[in-house]
Amino acid sequence: MKMLEQRIADKRVLRLIKRFLKSGVMESGEMRASEEGVPQGGSISPVLANVYLHYALDLWFEKVYGKSCKGKTRLIRYADDFVVCFVSKEDAMRFKAELTERLEKFHLEVEPTKTKVLEFGRDAERHARTRGVKPETFDFLGFTHYCSRTKDGRRFRMKRVTSRKKFRAKLIAMKEWLKQIRMKPTQWIMRVLGLKLRGHYQYYGVTDNYQGVARFYHEVRKLLYKWLNRRSQRRSYTWTEFDNLLNVFPLPQPRVGVHLFYSQRMTV
Repeated sequence: MKMLEQRIADKRVLRLIKRFLKSGVMESGEMRASEEGVPQGGSISPVLANVYLHYALDLWFEKVYGKSCKGKTRLIRYADDFVVCFVSKEDAMRFKAELTERLEKFHLEVEPTKTKVLEFGRDAERHARTRGVKPETFDFLGFTHYCSRTKDGRRFRMKRVTSRKKFRAKLIAMKEWLKQIRMKPTQWIMRVLGLKLRGHYQYYGVTDNYQGVARFYHEVRKLLYKWLNRRSQRRSYTWTEFDNLLNVFPLPQPRVGVHLFYSQRMTV
């Protein structure tokens, strides 16, 4: 509430937010008091969490920690997931320790299994090559980020591909959905599946990840074939008949819709 008071002067708005925080939560039909945190799934919870981390993390990094580092630093945060970049390894190691202390003051914890310090960038690529290993990667917002080169091989460039964890999770969710709705009319299934694929392409269809979205499309195509053939004891389609179905009800093809490097022309 003290953080919100920095920007909000209207006492009525602050009073409403305070009531929201203290209103309690319903679990299995029983009301339970909420003495700390924000209600999970609450409509304004993500906004309040972002405000909290703005003061607990962002401003501290900008005004305090970043100024004590050698060279440039950068913090990239989305909700409670963030990546911090340093020039110096010593600054990175020190940050991990001081971050834990900083967040403890606000009753927050770092998830140790999802937190690591790694060498990344053009120097990391060269150092890994001298050791005969591949440079490390990291996952952020559903993508695995890895060291690579531009198309002509002259310059370093970070590239992205759908992370294995997210790829598997999305396929499992698609399998369960197709299993549940397989008895629906074919036209309805193809229309809704097309919407789901477009949504996937719009998020994961970024520069350098065409192969990732194309692989997802082909895996979904196989799942669709499998579950359409399980509508009854008799198989509904051969592969030829299935291809004919896709000609009648075409699915959106994989595409890259977000170009992260505007100077580069891309054709897919």
